[in-house]
Amino acid sequence: MKKIAIIFSILIFLSCNKEDDQTTPVINPQNVSLLIEPVQTDSNYLRTEKKHYVVRNNQTHLNKLFLFIGGSWSLPRNYNIVCDYGASIGLDVISLSYPNNVATEPLGSSSDQFVFDNYRDEICFGNPVSDEVDVNNLNSINTRTIKLLEYLHLEYPDQNWNQYLTSSNTLQWDKIIVSGHSQGSGHACYLGKHNLVDRVVMFAGPNDYSTFYNEPANWISEIGNTPLNKQFSLLHTQDEIVSFSNQVDILRDLGVLSSTETPTLVDFLTTPYANSNSLSLNISATLNHNSTIGGNSILPEVWKYMLTHE
Repeated sequence: MKKIAIIFSILIFLSCNKEDDQTTPVINPQNVSLLIEPVQTDSNYLRTEKKHYVVRNNQTHLNKLFLFIGGSWSLPRNYNIVCDYGASIGLDVISLSYPNNVATEPLGSSSDQFVFDNYRDEICFGNPVSDEVDVNNLNSINTRTIKLLEYLHLEYPDQNWNQYLTSSNTLQWDKIIVSGHSQGSGHACYLGKHNLVDRVVMFAGPNDYSTFYNEPANWISEIGNTPLNKQFSLLHTQDEIVSFSNQVDILRDLGVLSSTETPTLVDFLTTPYANSNSLSLNISATLNHNSTIGGNSILPEVWKYMLTHE
């Protein structure tokens, strides 16, 4: 457990755009990025919170929101490479600031069969059901996203951010790609279970595996609202945080892999990657867990496939 805590602590200090040195990201001149404090969206948020990272392309508009949810202890702007890439192909992008100071993987040792289910529910929707986190409705991923979209529509009314809100001021899920890295990949998957989203795009996860019961979390195998052909995952075969074999078991329970399949290795492939929804890397990286959202030159093509493949 101590070793895991140390590895996770490294994630606080390492920017995700430095996971390997094989390429330097190209900044798209059509992209405009913003850092927005949660307190700007609602005065009840703390002034000390991490800033949301928002990116939009001024020329190309697919009229879809790429909602990105970062990993444990990360900053939203740590994910600038993958977020900027999403904007470069015409997605409106939010990398969300949310309570992410309780890591997922250590929960696997709990004897509580619903520890992961309740953890996801409280962080995503603010329901007071988890003993591991304390997240109210205001601080949930759902509400923070709504508050930020309301703010963006108010401040930039010509940019059409309100297209991602319904007339009753809930999220227009079918126009939203929910995505995330590590802890955030599980939140994205959970949101896709409970809502019909445009698609789910998961990096280095989900990681909800019970080492106490030697099986994936209960919620993973539950029937969800988003079709499995709209769910994509990218893992690294040498992940340091959660074993690749456990991650594969999770994807099998989720249904994006059969009981005999393994993720398609994409290191030396080009799109469409055998039309697989489950992909893997074996590239060299400073942290393999972060490699899926790093700066390797093969990644933009992989990201495009995951974000747009039909």
